[in-house]
Amino acid sequence: MTLTELELEMPCILKLPPTVCFTNLKTLNFRFVTFTKEHSTEKLFSGLPVLEELELENCNWVNLKVVSISAPKLLLIRIVDDRENQNDENGCQVMISGVSLNYFCYVGEFCHECHVHNTPSLVEASVLASWYNESKIQIAHRMYMLLTGFSSVKVLTLVFRAVEVLTYAVEVVELLPHMPIFNNLEYLALEEGSVNLDSVALLKILQNSPHLKTMEFSEGISLSSDYERNDRILDPVPPCFLSQLNCIKVYDYGGDEEELSAVKILLKNAVVLEELVISCPQHFAKDLERQKKAHEQLLKLPRGSKHCELVFN
Repeated sequence: MTLTELELEMPCILKLPPTVCFTNLKTLNFRFVTFTKEHSTEKLFSGLPVLEELELENCNWVNLKVVSISAPKLLLIRIVDDRENQNDENGCQVMISGVSLNYFCYVGEFCHECHVHNTPSLVEASVLASWYNESKIQIAHRMYMLLTGFSSVKVLTLVFRAVEVLTYAVEVVELLPHMPIFNNLEYLALEEGSVNLDSVALLKILQNSPHLKTMEFSEGISLSSDYERNDRILDPVPPCFLSQLNCIKVYDYGGDEEELSAVKILLKNAVVLEELVISCPQHFAKDLERQKKAHEQLLKLPRGSKHCELVFN
């Protein structure tokens, strides 16, 4: 076939012939499609020799235990899950491999268990996950299994709630001691909600990211406990804080006591920090007096690095 792009967006059950091979297909987008046959689905995703981009949005895997996605030239994959479209409560295992894959994105509620493996070229990954009443143990396990495939990434974006669920479940499933080492990770962004700096799971990720250079808190930072007195929140101090971490970005900074305490801890322990970027919310910017006070408080904080510059927006 000469087809190079295929986009199918409709609620339908996909019925495939016994043999599927799109020899020229480079871009494939499925939305609201239901897959019911394991064998034909396997044939589809293994018959794409030049596929470069794959997007699966709100697809439903009915009666499928395992879905394998493997394409030698696959560069980008994006999976969006919506629990309302799922008929199987247990979901299935989605096995993703590709020696050329350099970008992976998951958005959804961990309806299925995703595994990323044999992806030495994977540079950037995002996990934008959310859920409501599902088992935290199951969610923690699926989050952990996904993270184990990210050992080669340089840029990692995580919804903080997806990180924190590992902390909730640590005593039951004991996942944190087996967290992978992120040897190549240079940029870590934490999104959707204020980040609790005293998160055990976050500390473990930092401990396992020895070459981290930049941390970004996209929607603020705080402490959920009073750690200011004992100052043991980063104990032991992650190796990256001592040798690599040179930029911290804190957005949506409101200047309250918990936020100030969290920034104080970061400044004290990041001994090679070159730049701390603080950005206030839009409504805060209109209050010049409050803005001035926050700026003065930040300037007075002790810094572990003699070369750290405060950039206040």
